[in-house]
Amino acid sequence: MAFSSRRRNYLLTPHRKDGLIEWMKSMLNHSFVLDALDTTAADTFSHFEMLIDEHRKAEALALIDPNNIPPSRLKQLVPTVGTFHTHLPLRKAFIAYNKKYALTKRKFISISFNELRHILNLAQIMALRTGATGAGDGDGNRSPKDVSFRANLKDWENSPGTSQISNFLKNQSLLPPPMSLGESVVAASTSSISTQLLATVSTNMSGSTSTKSTATSPCASKAIQNDTGTFKGPKMITFDGDQTLYSDGANFEGNPELANYLYLLLRNGVTLAVVTAAGYEYEVEKYETRLSGLLSFFKARELPAEDCERFYLFGGECNYLLKMGSDYRLHPVKEHGAGGWITATRHLEEAPGNWDEDQIQSLLDVAEESITNSISELNIRGRCLRKKRAVGMIASEGITITREALDESVLRVQEKLDSHANVILPFCAFNGGSDVWIDCGNKRVGVSILASYLGMPVNETIHVGDQFLNTGNDFAARDICPCIWITNPDETTYILKSILRLAGASFETSNNTYEYSLQLRGIDEKESFSDTNDDFADDSEQLLPEEKKINFSTMVQRHNIAM
Repeated sequence: MAFSSRRRNYLLTPHRKDGLIEWMKSMLNHSFVLDALDTTAADTFSHFEMLIDEHRKAEALALIDPNNIPPSRLKQLVPTVGTFHTHLPLRKAFIAYNKKYALTKRKFISISFNELRHILNLAQIMALRTGATGAGDGDGNRSPKDVSFRANLKDWENSPGTSQISNFLKNQSLLPPPMSLGESVVAASTSSISTQLLATVSTNMSGSTSTKSTATSPCASKAIQNDTGTFKGPKMITFDGDQTLYSDGANFEGNPELANYLYLLLRNGVTLAVVTAAGYEYEVEKYETRLSGLLSFFKARELPAEDCERFYLFGGECNYLLKMGSDYRLHPVKEHGAGGWITATRHLEEAPGNWDEDQIQSLLDVAEESITNSISELNIRGRCLRKKRAVGMIASEGITITREALDESVLRVQEKLDSHANVILPFCAFNGGSDVWIDCGNKRVGVSILASYLGMPVNETIHVGDQFLNTGNDFAARDICPCIWITNPDETTYILKSILRLAGASFETSNNTYEYSLQLRGIDEKESFSDTNDDFADDSEQLLPEEKKINFSTMVQRHNIAM
């Protein structure tokens, strides 16, 4: 009980909260207390949607005339709100999510922080789904020629929505053994910010047609050509590593369902990149160890060479770029000269190609001094570790540093670096869960470099991560591209499945994890959906429930719970 109270009180501190989601939650609590969510929740999400659109326009105009544009109403209500890179169809996302989880039918539990996070995630996925005619409006609206969206969204509603499927699959022997690093393997321009704010997704992605595969792994599935021959979704997806693709401090070894969805995304023409704080310079074997199961999966599925070339890894946030080859191994990408990624991205102000070595050492010196002082003043049983482009605080053997001490150390070094005159480079200071790290550069820089170097529009890129609070290393990515906030690899798995479903990707359902998932839930994959049976039509097609009489006793009880 003491731990629960301490944890609860600690979560009240601002650095452990997201201002936008907390504000949305407080707005919905009024309707919950009055037992009116059934009739008012969708309209409330429409209001959120309108305020976000207004905020996006205000930010775009402020870039043109910063002195005469007042802050948006949303900015006044939530001062910490950041940038939205696309329109978010929150009303549609809420209606879909509510049909699946019946949020408005609950009597005693209001809509939670995590549920709002899920709804925002779904809205972002819907926003990056382009229309079948190549004229998607960025909010999931369907043209008459894109009737498949109805079936895709209904399919999403019926799909498994819990971690039970992933937990089941992880207990099965479905993934090939981790790749031995010593074995021989089988050979086989960035948009401006104002444009990002005003533009909607309108470009189709070219998808790969199905190819014949001889792999026999039961967890493997083949992407087949969908009805339109295109993948209607994001062009690039970047991922955090720890707690996003694999458990914190672990390796990617035993998640065949997640590996399968990553494989399908590559087969459908999507570029994937792991943007991780792990900085081993160009010691390739260490990165391969972290991704051993995934690389082994690609090898077992005989991923074609052209698809292998769309898989990247950015180590040290934005310092060491590697690419998968047709041998299913990671290889350093050329840095300098024609085609070198550092040379090619020097036009980006914050890119490593513009960093001076003295500036790098100044940043690391200040960070090292701050970490050393924190260890001394806070009686932390740990040590300071300095690398070529990073400084860390590591616990002594057998010691666990408290979360409070980690956060305090992060906030101290952030303040020190922000205020120091000699620190002009971008940086990332974050709580890694059991340690603290300060890196030269951050994921905003990493994602922008990838987008520029690979020619990917950043507003058609998604970054998936678990650390979007201001002591996390995914926080900076919010500034450059749309983001998906997850909390563990199971949620990442579900997000990728949702992206594939809503993008219209097809699956071959013979001997694969997708079929296993459906069977566990008792879902018929071959269920047909009539165009006249659109459960996600506009609100004019939905009947409102009968007016309820207010039960004041229940209202008081709901108010006490909500508080």
